[in-house]
Amino acid sequence: MDGLRHPVGAEPSEVYWKRRLAVVIAIAVVALMIWLVISSLGSPSPASTLSHTPSDSMTPAVNPTSAEALNRPCTSADVALAIGANPSVVPAPGKPSFDITIEQIGDSPCKLDTAADGTELLIMSGSDRIFSSTDCPDDATFKPQALLLQPGAQEGLTLSWDRTRSAAGCTTVSATPKPGTYKATLTIQGITAEVAIFNLS
Repeated sequence: MDGLRHPVGAEPSEVYWKRRLAVVIAIAVVALMIWLVISSLGSPSPASTLSHTPSDSMTPAVNPTSAEALNRPCTSADVALAIGANPSVVPAPGKPSFDITIEQIGDSPCKLDTAADGTELLIMSGSDRIFSSTDCPDDATFKPQALLLQPGAQEGLTLSWDRTRSAAGCTTVSATPKPGTYKATLTIQGITAEVAIFNLS
């Protein structure tokens, strides 16, 4: 023990203490390196750490079918249309008015466009075709509206008929509808409602 505290040799004691200090530092460095190697074996590899970047976790994946669903045209499986004359008896020279109810009965959103092909208000008297909103391109029976309908949604529209006859190609018709019973058939985007019965007097 005395030899450890008081080194014996030909050189000064400071030399022996420096050598011992160097050995102790070397042993500490080796021990630290061994600990670092053992620690790295239990931690995730750099590749697995980089696989989850902040942008990946903060930016949700875009589902292309979601955008398609929002632009999907409604069909008869998605929408129930109803039309009712208001009032059901229209004295001359009053213009018949119709209340339209639109109910989304489907399972996913869809669009209903009153300016789409297959949209028509048709007025008949028996087998006599009185009026069709498709006869004249500038007909203002329908106000252009594109409705995005969610499941369970309900919308209401109002249409009117000016109590005149029409013909294909916007041809002028001089005859006027006479008092009697009429039926109105409504179709929007190819979806047809039940016929509404009304009377002109």
